[in-house]
Amino acid sequence: MMNPQLLDHLFVVIVLVIVFPFGGLWAYRRFLARVAAGDESALVTEYRLTLVWLAGLLVATLVAWFAAERDMAALGFAPLRITDDNGWVLGIAGGAAAGLLIRPILALANRRVATALARQFEKLAPFLPKTNRQLAWGLLVSIAAGIAEEVAYRGYLQPYFVTWLPEWGAIAAASVLFGFAHLYQGWSGVLLTTFLGVGLGAIYAATGSLLLPILLHAAIDISSMVTARLVLARS
Repeated sequence: MMNPQLLDHLFVVIVLVIVFPFGGLWAYRRFLARVAAGDESALVTEYRLTLVWLAGLLVATLVAWFAAERDMAALGFAPLRITDDNGWVLGIAGGAAAGLLIRPILALANRRVATALARQFEKLAPFLPKTNRQLAWGLLVSIAAGIAEEVAYRGYLQPYFVTWLPEWGAIAAASVLFGFAHLYQGWSGVLLTTFLGVGLGAIYAATGSLLLPILLHAAIDISSMVTARLVLARS
């Protein structure tokens, strides 16, 4: 049991409930204003700021965790636990990886698929890469998000909520805050990332390790960045 302390409550409320969702929304609106003003370097600048933002989240999470003298294993830095009871995890992870790999290939090979994906990316198009330089920075953001957000929302937040809720309730509560952190994507984005959080949270609960959630989270973002680079450049 995590046994949350005052610093834990402050971290969750200030960082995860207030600063990360609303700060991200404010930063994204400022970014859109720079794009509208014709700033051609706005996206790379925003990617760099996002890396700083994610580094801050990771540092804040680790400080709050280790201030209570907790160990790394309890935060999810533990060996992957696969048994007969949770073998489904590998099947889901493998299927997801295959789908993420196929998506950019289909976008490159089929114009109709590329057009359909371009429509899906339309709302967030300003934040997605259109050049190779932008893509390089976007891939760094994808990896950083996979690490920082999984440590915060799965490794830290799920044990925090387990103090008061059953495991499924803790997964749901952590996923809602994870979705809320993507408020800048609109309510459809909040809903989508909430459901994604449930899946990643279930994998973490089943395996006791952040390895697969981090890899899958980063892979989802990388696939989106690469696919967007292909379809937005074509459109």
